[in-house]
Formats: sequence, C-alpha cells, structure tokens
Amino acid sequence: MIKEKSDNTSKFNSTADPTIHRLGQHLVKRHRNLFVYMFFGFIAALINTVAFMVLHKYLHSPVLISNTIAFVISNLASFVFNQKAVFTNNVDLEHSTWQKLLVFFTYRIISLIPDSLIMLVGLSWLKLNALLVKIIDQILVGIFNYLTTRSVFQAQETTMIERAKKRIQTHQNKKDN
Repeated sequence: MIKEKSDNTSKFNSTADPTIHRLGQHLVKRHRNLFVYMFFGFIAALINTVAFMVLHKYLHSPVLISNTIAFVISNLASFVFNQKAVFTNNVDLEHSTWQKLLVFFTYRIISLIPDSLIMLVGLSWLKLNALLVKIIDQILVGIFNYLTTRSVFQAQETTMIERAKKRIQTHQNKKDN
C-alpha cells in the first residue's frame, strides 16, 4: 500500500496491506522446510568445509580421504538437524530412526560421487583454490541433497500424479461453481 507523506514523497508500507501480509505468511508457511533446510544446510556445509580444510590443508591428508571424512561428519550432523529441526510437519512416523538413517546415508553416498568428482577435478586437474572448489561443491550437492532428504523425513501421502489429479479436479470444481 502506498502512503502519502507530508512532503509529497511516496513510501511503501507492506505491513499496512493485509493482502501482502497474507501472501508473505502463505509463502513462509508453504516453503518453511526449504528455508529452515537452507539455514541448517548452511551449517552442515560449513562443518563439511571446515573439516575438509583442516584435514586437507593443515593435516595434509589426500583429497578423497579429507573429503570423505568431512562428508561423514557433516552428514551425521545434517541427519540430526533434519530430523529434529527441519522436517517437523508431515513427519514420516512409519519408519524408525535407523531406517531413515540408512535411507538418508544411501542417498548421501550417491551424492558423494559427484562431490568427490567436483573436488578432484577442481583441485587436481584445474588447480583451483580448495576453499572455492569446496564452496561450489557444497552448493551443487546441497540442491540434490534437499530433494532426496525431503523424501526421507516427510510422509509421502500421495504420488505426484495423484496430487496433480487432485489439483486439476479442484480447479475444475472451482470453474464449475
């Protein structure tokens, strides 16, 4: 909503406009898990990066060993973050923590392949800065990890096709009324 000030300049005031406020609340509610995942994912990526840099740069451990140890440390932390803080609504109660941990690490081991390749290519072949390569690596792998992690912790109520059919039906019902 635009409010006129006494000096004839305009100022945008989103709190005064209930439509924008509702839209913002809806956006935050709808994408809460993504926002919280990004926060805790950043912390996990930071743990990964620091562990890698300490092992590789200061303890002179080979790239793959440093990367794998950093991977294990950060993913244990990530599992705890995701289970306790990120995915707190629509939680999968059918599977035990051990089952979720097994599936979580299965997906994460799959992501270790491009993770290791990015690190090897960036450091060994391209001779880039280790910190820069690790940051790029964490961003790319983080996107994949969000998509797979969501499937581990959230209950899968319906398939994507069933959800699409339900949306189409809802849209048709609104049109008909």
